[in-house]
Amino acid sequence: MLNYKVIKNSPDARWIVMVHGAGGSIEVWFRQVPDFARHFNLLLVDLAGHGGSVGEALCSGINFEKTSRQIIEVVDAEGIQKAHFMGLSLGSIVVRVIAEMYPQRVESMVLAGAVTKLSVKTRTLIRLVDMFKNIIPYRLLKWLIAKFIIPQKKYAKSKSLFLRSAQKLNFDSFLEWMKLGEDITQKMAELFSRQILIPTLYMMGENDHLFLTQARQAAIEGGDMVSMEVVPDAGHVCNVDNKSYFNRKSIDFFNSIHIG
Repeated sequence: MLNYKVIKNSPDARWIVMVHGAGGSIEVWFRQVPDFARHFNLLLVDLAGHGGSVGEALCSGINFEKTSRQIIEVVDAEGIQKAHFMGLSLGSIVVRVIAEMYPQRVESMVLAGAVTKLSVKTRTLIRLVDMFKNIIPYRLLKWLIAKFIIPQKKYAKSKSLFLRSAQKLNFDSFLEWMKLGEDITQKMAELFSRQILIPTLYMMGENDHLFLTQARQAAIEGGDMVSMEVVPDAGHVCNVDNKSYFNRKSIDFFNSIHIG
């Protein structure tokens, strides 16, 4: 089973399941936990090969459906029938797939730094990393990837967090997760263009140069139950770059959802 951490507010509090992105870990939510734990019970999950789940075998391959089942297995282990879900970056795809596979388990979704479509630049980066992975040292490749995703100097804390979390992840596993997004580009576009019948909030940094434009389109195509907040003075890892705005808007959104 995947590694996870439970932070309980009270037996009656609603649950938020939090899913990080490729190269991350549950540590990426450290700026959310104090504020969110005052309102909700939290379930933070490490994806296979990441953080405390680094020993979770990837030899049988990974895909978003399998990952979704692994997360629901954790949710079941804690006896949670229905929860809010929050996904960051690649984790936003995982959460969206969970909503597709298990809609009865999802009260609402916050998709932060959402990856709804890979640009030509991003797909090219993945191919180049795969091509040079045996030539360029892993440490340098990780730095180059972080520089590409978070180029702004003022978001150095986000970059540092990414590099620190990625230290626990071997490079083959990291690349497998990165390539997974490229492999399902068409499927991803179809998934995020569908009408969503679950309350959904996109939280996107105003300076997220890779994914903001595509997320805007996905939010429009998602229908009446989908909305978007652009987080000011934030890049791709918007929950770290501007935690006050991110936390306030996310908590307000979750609190606005009527429990069915």
